[in-house]
Amino acid sequence: MEKLELQSHRHNLDKIVDMPNPHETAKAFTDDFGAMEYALKRSDFLRKNKDVAEADWDLFAQSLGVAFFEHVVGQGIATTLISAPPQRLMANLKWTPQTKEPLANVAQLIINGVCRVRNSYLHGEKFTGGPDGQWKRDVVLVAEAHAVLKSATEFASNTLAKAYD
Repeated sequence: MEKLELQSHRHNLDKIVDMPNPHETAKAFTDDFGAMEYALKRSDFLRKNKDVAEADWDLFAQSLGVAFFEHVVGQGIATTLISAPPQRLMANLKWTPQTKEPLANVAQLIINGVCRVRNSYLHGEKFTGGPDGQWKRDVVLVAEAHAVLKSATEFASNTLAKAYD
């Protein structure tokens, strides 16, 4: 069995000029994401038929509706997230889908956009190098996902807003 070697990718930080610390940007996003999950679970946005409490992001997205997606598009707060959404790393360690189709609705925006960016970051798939421009793209995706999350919080019902505070 091969010894697993962990590599630090922080040495790549010196390649980035005039860019906020990506881990600080991501920490702010994941902190707010966690607070939102807490609020969702306490506002009846729970996945059904589960023994454990899990936030139902699909149900939350449905509650936001088409108007929220139109709002995000109109405000221009997630142009990269929508036009070139993040991919998903599969068990064969290939990224899918190969061709990035723009996100077309609120469910895709929340699940394939915001939640996927959060999962990719927490599972170590952001800020690890890659092709030229990948670090900048990762920062943009995290910042845009955070902007969408904050906007969704403001857009949500009074019940959710009270639980979030």
